[in-house]
Amino acid sequence: MVKEKEIEQDEKVFCQEADTAPLMIWMAGCNALYCYLNANWLEFTGKYLTTGASVSVRGEEIGNIWACSVHPEDRQRCEDIYLRALTAHDSFQRQYRLRRADGEYRWILDTAVSRFAADGSFVGYIGYCVDITEVSPTLRESCSASTNYQQKQAAELAKTLEQLQAETAKRQAVESQLRQKTSEFAAILQVLPDLYFRLDADGIILDYKPGKMAQPYIPTGDCQGKSLRECLPIAVGDRFQQAITQVLETQSLFSFEYTLALPEGKNNFEARLLPLPDQQIIILVRDTSDKVQAAFIESDAKFRSIVENANNIIFALTLEGIFSYVSPNWTEIFGHEVAEVEGKSFVPFVHPDDVHICADYFQRILTTSEKQDAIEYRVKHKNGSWRWHTSNSSVIKDANGNVLNFVGICHDTTDRKQAEVALRESAQREALLNRLSNQIRASLDLNYIVETAVQEIRNLFQIDRCAFFWYRQDAELPYWERVYEAKSSSYPCLLNQQEATNAEIELIAAKTLNREIIRINDVETVAERTAQQFLQDFGFTAFMSLPVHTQSGEIGTFSCSSCSGFRPWLDSEVELLQAVTVQLAIAIDQAKLYTQSRIAAQTAQDKAQQLEAALLELQQTQAQLIQTEKMSSLGQLVAGIAHEINNPVNFIYGNITYAREYTKDLLHLVDLYQQNYCPPTPEIHQQIYAIDLDFLKQDLPKILDSMNMGAERIRQIVLSLRNFSRLDEDGTKRVDIHEGIDSTLLLLQNRLKAKSGHPEIQVIRDYGNLPPVMCHAGHMNQVFMNLLTNAIDALEESYPAGRRSAYVISHTLREGVRVASRREAPMSLVNNTEQRTNDQGQMTFPQIRIRTLIQKDHVIIGIADNGAGMTEEVRKRVFDPFFTTKPVGKGTGMGLSISYQIVVKKHGGQIQCISAPGEGAEFAIMIPFKQQLDS
Repeated sequence: MVKEKEIEQDEKVFCQEADTAPLMIWMAGCNALYCYLNANWLEFTGKYLTTGASVSVRGEEIGNIWACSVHPEDRQRCEDIYLRALTAHDSFQRQYRLRRADGEYRWILDTAVSRFAADGSFVGYIGYCVDITEVSPTLRESCSASTNYQQKQAAELAKTLEQLQAETAKRQAVESQLRQKTSEFAAILQVLPDLYFRLDADGIILDYKPGKMAQPYIPTGDCQGKSLRECLPIAVGDRFQQAITQVLETQSLFSFEYTLALPEGKNNFEARLLPLPDQQIIILVRDTSDKVQAAFIESDAKFRSIVENANNIIFALTLEGIFSYVSPNWTEIFGHEVAEVEGKSFVPFVHPDDVHICADYFQRILTTSEKQDAIEYRVKHKNGSWRWHTSNSSVIKDANGNVLNFVGICHDTTDRKQAEVALRESAQREALLNRLSNQIRASLDLNYIVETAVQEIRNLFQIDRCAFFWYRQDAELPYWERVYEAKSSSYPCLLNQQEATNAEIELIAAKTLNREIIRINDVETVAERTAQQFLQDFGFTAFMSLPVHTQSGEIGTFSCSSCSGFRPWLDSEVELLQAVTVQLAIAIDQAKLYTQSRIAAQTAQDKAQQLEAALLELQQTQAQLIQTEKMSSLGQLVAGIAHEINNPVNFIYGNITYAREYTKDLLHLVDLYQQNYCPPTPEIHQQIYAIDLDFLKQDLPKILDSMNMGAERIRQIVLSLRNFSRLDEDGTKRVDIHEGIDSTLLLLQNRLKAKSGHPEIQVIRDYGNLPPVMCHAGHMNQVFMNLLTNAIDALEESYPAGRRSAYVISHTLREGVRVASRREAPMSLVNNTEQRTNDQGQMTFPQIRIRTLIQKDHVIIGIADNGAGMTEEVRKRVFDPFFTTKPVGKGTGMGLSISYQIVVKKHGGQIQCISAPGEGAEFAIMIPFKQQLDS
């Protein structure tokens, strides 16, 4: 009794498994009556079984279904084949026509195997059917011919099996029963095209068969004992785990469809899950790509026929957000070809600020499966512009209610949006202009008017910075005067920023003077490197500037800037700013006229002073130009002379070495002749005596050495001339200050030598360890020349004058006497230059001391002499143009003035004169060093 229950339980489990199989499976008892048809068999024929019927009624109903479904011409032949096999309990095959649900008869290959109980008794047949209609008739006849041979073989095997079963029936009854069931199930699995899994409650794979799948996505040897979730992608594994949980809870069949990426591409699969005893589950997976593709093609054709001529865009999205279809009018509306869109995510086409709106919308549809309100978002056209669209979407589900994809329809609302924006901006523009007009009429305070306009514009445009500047082009160096700025609290104030350079000022000034609008949406796209760097230094990423020209000639600009990325300036914004600048220009003119009416007298006086200053400046400029031209001509002359001297000197200098070697060789040859041809002939002996050969051999190398020293001296002088002129160097660069000083001293060497009436001027070089300094070498050499020439002139003038002073130290930091002028000289150097005189009061030791050093962030160059010094009145005017204490014809009064311009204006440094009567004079030059290094 227990065994019968176990057999019934096994048959029940087998029937449950057979219901999930894609084949048509049937079973019959030993009485030749059919007792089971699986779900696929009934689905193929379109038949249904009565629920709740008894076993006998169910068997009779199944027999009638089989008989009614087989073609009448084939029915008797099939029964004869069955009965002949039944008598010998043999396996068999038969071909016949079976009526499908749509009424069409399909050729079926029916294969049946015998079933035996554990004790070896025959219990019936189990068979499976395959549709072979598409197989050629020749192949069907071949299958029929092979059937008889298989039946004979099966009969012989059955007899042998019967003998073996009889011998082991008592001993292995239960094992035989299990083997039989396993054999039957394995026979079915061998012909199943589906992938087969058997899992426990935790999802661990207990058994696995790849089936007939051409591309199994799990290798057979890698999955045994592993969790099914480990063998599949995360999303698919989670879907299987949900289905396993549902089957264990409901103990009923469950199926779902999914997509999986294989090496050959994406395939569609259908999974069927069936519960087993002991919390086990059977899973059958079938590749439905062909079926799904065929169904999709059919539905796609219908879908396309509907949407081909639609005015709106119709699209389909996968659950991952990938476009699987877009209607052809996408190209007309957005410019992209359909091939550029299908297969791509929707994210790159949607504005970054609107992506989350679309994602949330699809998530709500997926979660609720209900229709949602339409959403608005921006889609990018191929030309880079953004188009507003309104969209409605819904989901497509399969037969089991699983969501397959999204479909939607959208239409362009850009024109409506633009009209709304234009209307809103027009209202804002009118409101702003009205406010400004009222405030302008209520006040004539220029600063208040500018502040109001700047604040209103920044608030309206929602930008990081807005400022107003005056362009002061009448100054010696034109500059931008920042009047007022409105900004975000997180940004530094531009009013405290360093002043721009001349080149940077002209970038904006040129367009402002021409009444041009500067409109830069992205600073990174600016082609001119200087302009781009200038804007980036202030942190601008987008910039717009509108000129303001008043009737009174004032020129200003409104600057709007963004510091947080790309910012397109709209035409409507530009138009609004133009209207504001017109109102502002009127207000400025009114305020200007009001101010001018109050200070007319002061203005006239200021004009007179300006004219006087302009005349003086013109005279200075003219003199400076003349002096500069002289120095330029002198530099060219010096460079030309140096070049002309350098060529022959190099020829002489380069050949002296060879002349020395040749002379040495010739003298050696003469020695060899004297040694090997002795005594010499009378004529040779007389010639040796005549030329004094011994003296000639000693003196000739000395002559060549002297020539070499002379050529070297000329070469050094030429190098000094070239270093002084510096015509081959343009602009500012790093140079050796000491080299420039030495070159200048070399050129002045003739004036430093002792001459009739005054002794030699001694030059003491006290050089510090200076690295190369960033400066204009030619201009600095001119400064050194002017200062050293003045020092020499002062010493020459002091010699006959004879100031009596035993020992004078002209440094303010030394202990002792300090004059008032030196208290004002923080740059003064330690100068141990002594002023020595003889008993007659005449100077006997004229001296110039040059010292260089680095003091904090400056390079200091001091040039001091121990001459007669100068009075305080002379010292204060020493740098004034045209001021000189020299006789007429000896000095122009421009040397120190030009030196002052070079040091202060061109190099941003300082120059001071430290002197007192009887204490000599010292000129200290201070050039910024740290700033030059940073540059």
